[in-house]
Amino acid sequence: MTITKAIYQGKGRVEATHVRSAVTINTDAGKAVGGLGENQNPVELLGNALAACALTMMGLRAERSDVDFSGCYAEVGEIEEDIQTFTITRIPITFHLKASFDEKQRKKFEHIALKTCFVGNTLTAKKDFTFVYE
Repeated sequence: MTITKAIYQGKGRVEATHVRSAVTINTDAGKAVGGLGENQNPVELLGNALAACALTMMGLRAERSDVDFSGCYAEVGEIEEDIQTFTITRIPITFHLKASFDEKQRKKFEHIALKTCFVGNTLTAKKDFTFVYE
C-alpha cells in the first residue's frame, strides 16, 4: 500500500502527497547546489520528523497520565552535515515544555524524547536535545 507519492518536479524540487489525507508538501534542494531553495530541503524535513516524533511520544505519554501537554513545542536548529560522507552529523532541537511539570515529569519526558522515538532511534546522527521549561 502506498503511503506517499513523491514526484520529481525539476530543479531539485519534489512534490510529495500523503495518499490518505491528500496533503502535499514540496521540498527543494538549496540554491547552492542548483535547487530553487524556496521550500524545506529533505534534511530539514528529517529534523522536523525527529521533532514531531519526540513530541508525539511525549504527548501520548502525558495524555495517558492525564497531564496536559498541549502547547509544548520544539524548534529545530541548523542541522549539521558532512559533505564528504553525505551524512547528517548533528540535529539540534530545543523542546519548550511547561514550567509546571515537576522534576519527575521532566525526567520522564526527557527520557521519552531521547529513547522512545522511532525516528530518533533509527538515526545515527547526534540528537542534540535541549529542554527549556517555561
